[in-house]
Amino acid sequence: MALFLIDQAQVNIYSVSIKFGRTIKISSLKNENFRVYTDNATPTAVSAPFTTIDTLKDYNQISRILTLYWRTTLDNNQDYYIDVVNLIDSSGYVVDSEKIKFTYKISSTPNTEIFQTPELVPVLIEDKSIKTDVDISYHILAKNPKFYIESIDPVNGDFYLDNGYGDGRVIITFNERPASNFLSNKYFKAQRKKIQKSPSRWETVDAQVLMHAWKPEVYVDFPSNDATPVYNEDGKTYYETGYKYRIIVSKDVGI
Repeated sequence: MALFLIDQAQVNIYSVSIKFGRTIKISSLKNENFRVYTDNATPTAVSAPFTTIDTLKDYNQISRILTLYWRTTLDNNQDYYIDVVNLIDSSGYVVDSEKIKFTYKISSTPNTEIFQTPELVPVLIEDKSIKTDVDISYHILAKNPKFYIESIDPVNGDFYLDNGYGDGRVIITFNERPASNFLSNKYFKAQRKKIQKSPSRWETVDAQVLMHAWKPEVYVDFPSNDATPVYNEDGKTYYETGYKYRIIVSKDVGI
């Protein structure tokens, strides 16, 4: 099975986080290999978009995650792409370039993040295993760059939430209401896997997928850990200690 250069990517108004799908030689993590262009018929290059990469601080070799920090402010509501080029893998081969497309959008609400990623992992819910709390983060993917996720509850960056947070409900708010035919586990797949030293597989969780009557909000309800699971009820445990949770939103979801 081919290993892609980029496994996941997250872009916000402060930084870009890239998780590589393969081991990358640190020596190739140079600023000139991360180019930013306007996504127009005639692309325009953004001059010196990122601060100088410090691989000791900005690159985690274990998780293969590189964080780039914006040096310049981009134009609001403009489509861009980051062209990742000339990276060398552990075998010494130059990896084919890949692009990360996103729309730079600033709203009156602080911490607004609008971005797209090449892969299908928009929501990640991680349990720290030695705690009884849940660590929430997320990534966004849009097949259509004009259709995207505006926010999510739990909020991106809210760490150590309790096991019953939100009564097991994850609220994904889009900029427009997705079509109702996408409201199923086929397009919103909930999964979990055990955190352990040896490899473990993701297992599918029988979550319920609903949508608000008129708001562009999709609700993914995780089942409780009762013998007969319940959904969205107070006082239950939905995220068990020692497990990592995620929701995979298909790139096909649209309006």
